[in-house]
Amino acid sequence: MKIKNFSKNEVILISVIFLILVFVSLLTKYEGATDVGDYADTAKYFAGQYNADIRSSHSFLYGFFHSPFIIFDSFILFKISSIVFLVLIILSVYKISGYEKKAFWLMFLSPVVWFMGPWINPIQIASLFFLWAYFFIQKFRREEEIKYLVLSGIFLGLSWAFWDAVLFFSLIFVASFLYDRKLYHFFIILISIILGLIPRLILDQIILGFPFMSILRYFFGIVTSVLFSGVYGNMASFNYKSLIIIILFLPVFIYKLFSKKENFDVNFIIFLSLSAILIIKNSQLRYLLILMPIIILELSKVINQIQFKKQLIMSSILLILLISPYTLQISSQKNIGDIENVFSHLGSLDFSNSNSIFLNKDLHSIERDFPNQTFIVGNLPDDYQLLAHLYWGKSITEFVSIQDYKFYLNNQTIIFEKTFSPVPKIRERRQIWLAGGISKSENDPTNFSSIDFAIGVGEPVNITGFSVTKQYNNLFVSKKN
Repeated sequence: MKIKNFSKNEVILISVIFLILVFVSLLTKYEGATDVGDYADTAKYFAGQYNADIRSSHSFLYGFFHSPFIIFDSFILFKISSIVFLVLIILSVYKISGYEKKAFWLMFLSPVVWFMGPWINPIQIASLFFLWAYFFIQKFRREEEIKYLVLSGIFLGLSWAFWDAVLFFSLIFVASFLYDRKLYHFFIILISIILGLIPRLILDQIILGFPFMSILRYFFGIVTSVLFSGVYGNMASFNYKSLIIIILFLPVFIYKLFSKKENFDVNFIIFLSLSAILIIKNSQLRYLLILMPIIILELSKVINQIQFKKQLIMSSILLILLISPYTLQISSQKNIGDIENVFSHLGSLDFSNSNSIFLNKDLHSIERDFPNQTFIVGNLPDDYQLLAHLYWGKSITEFVSIQDYKFYLNNQTIIFEKTFSPVPKIRERRQIWLAGGISKSENDPTNFSSIDFAIGVGEPVNITGFSVTKQYNNLFVSKKN
């Protein structure tokens, strides 16, 4: 795509700013704060470099898509991929706007873009597809051609194929833009969404044995989280500090989109308002990336030159604050996180070295001292995932969850289950019940009886019959008596 309408000096400026984005995103040790293990470890697993059973609550497609690029014993190509899709979002906004320079600059200097630069997360690619779904749905509404509705649905499906949370934005999307259309339009876009989902459905069929398995798993995971506070009873609570960050990162002149003096689009306002409620409910800054390209696309049409310059100044100030935590994690291994973490822990921010430094050192020592061994890892159910994510060697055979080992000891398979069985108030002969849950996989060849060692993260493992045999920085190795 050619970058039109820019002078030579502007192209040089764009190149310099882009290099800063690349430099910060690739060199910072930070990889993101949410579900990094689920996404990166899935890729590592499909690449044959994951010394554990995989456990993911999300779509496998993003990890599978990146698995050929797991090289150099690092996730650096995930970050390169993140930057590529962010650039495609910026250029797409520029293209859709009719090569409007205001749209380009507002998107290029959007703090949310820079926030997501180092993240290992599928929201970047999902946001790109979601933007084009929006473009085609608006084109359908203007021109009434079914092909644009079909294209919108396909892009919506592709977006959902990579990032599960698009399900909720898609429901809002379809309801907002098609509530005043014919019923058959809903069926067309539904079929088109399924067409876009085909890559995910095929992968699920191949690896999980049912094409809708990961979709159902995620949906009922949300239901479990909302109704029963999650499998482990630790549902995340509302974070007002994150909400403040989200509000600060919105464009200053976003209110102009709600002004009836401008090109007022009722469907767009409904979509934006309902999506905003969804984001407020979740209070995660990364969610803004799914909406920001659309917001900027529309905002660039209604702000004047003075407002445009003011917005760029505000964005530049936020960018400096935003990348500060990232830059501090370039030359050192400080455990700072991102701007959300800094703001949420003002006065108590941990500037100590990241635990990953000591864990990596400990793992290198353990593979030397206890070669070719399988280790139970605890005491938390998913501690094994932390070590499997960090470890790139071959000497450790496998990391096993302490939860799975205790299930083996107790001859237990059910992790979580719920039964819905309303009792009839009349003398009804039959009573209907529904049940669901999570169990340990039947396809697990691990020989639990032969495991002689365990690793405790931060403390010795709490397993009867195991005693500490060696302590490292953060890890405790125990041996079966």
